[in-house]
Amino acid sequence: MPTNRFHAAAALVEEAVEKKGVPGAVLVILHKGEVAHRQCWGYAGLRPEKRPLTCETLFDLASLTKPIATGSALALLLEEGKVTLDDPMERYLPAFAARPGITVRHLATHCAGIPAGGAYANRNVTLSEIVEEIARSRKMAEIGTKFIYSDYSAISLGALVERVTGQRLDLFCRERVFAPLGMNDTTYRPGVRLAPRCASTAAGDDTPGSRGWVHDPTASSLQHTGCVSGNAGLFSNGDDLARYAQLMLRRGKGLLRPETVQLMTTPQSPLSGPDGQRGVLWDIGSAYAIRGEFLEGSYGHTGFTGTSIWIVPQAATAVILLTNAVHSSNITPKNAVIALRRELSTQVWHSIQ
Repeated sequence: MPTNRFHAAAALVEEAVEKKGVPGAVLVILHKGEVAHRQCWGYAGLRPEKRPLTCETLFDLASLTKPIATGSALALLLEEGKVTLDDPMERYLPAFAARPGITVRHLATHCAGIPAGGAYANRNVTLSEIVEEIARSRKMAEIGTKFIYSDYSAISLGALVERVTGQRLDLFCRERVFAPLGMNDTTYRPGVRLAPRCASTAAGDDTPGSRGWVHDPTASSLQHTGCVSGNAGLFSNGDDLARYAQLMLRRGKGLLRPETVQLMTTPQSPLSGPDGQRGVLWDIGSAYAIRGEFLEGSYGHTGFTGTSIWIVPQAATAVILLTNAVHSSNITPKNAVIALRRELSTQVWHSIQ
């Protein structure tokens, strides 16, 4: 439902698809308690033939998995008192005895001094194996002294959730987060019902066999052994993410306490300055933030495949952008989406003034 109010914002996305090579995109804007704009452009797949995209198309969320799946699961455990941010990780994952001093907080704010990730393309590993590798990984900085955005951090926290709950992360999220919110099209490993509706992220052809398979190589290596990852692997669409954004704008009503949402979305890092502007797996104002001219106190995240969400509680607004930019055959669309995110935030802010 295109609207005149957000026409200029939508035009930015349309230009990215029509002129900058982004294969397909969905834009959903929430404002004052309702979906104020919902529109789609382009294609779910380009090769060997063009496959139409709709507003119901599912996208590989990539690193949006971190706050929406892993972060939400962790929020429930924090609220229930089963975990605290300053708990040592070795309390839950014995492998972390090799890295004493690392806490849940350090991982949740990306300052544990561990690497960004590892080389997992064409490897199949279990979650326990990768946790062991993370615990033995190279020391990149002293704990709590440097911001290093890390897939390893979210993978470790996903493993913590599994250890505490006794459930695989995707099953816990389905039962405790997605089903209660009516997010029926949000899942890891889309099955036969949902995979045909997934936008392609394949570097090659868009084939039935590639649809619904996670793009991230680490998450892919885990899925090959029947595991899921806390850093990537979640699939969803604009409508379900709008349901999630509404939850956050309503300060968790129906799922979380307001103080839990506040904890998750305000700075929790021991660092100061922009590097410390990280909540519990949410970005608030780091170098990765796409806030544009939105107010301080807003928060969100981005995903490598071309996805993003930014939530502005003070303005009762959220902006959801889903693209399959990585399905393009060159780098230009990927760079276009990086710039588009901040431009979109700024234009939406101007539109609601």
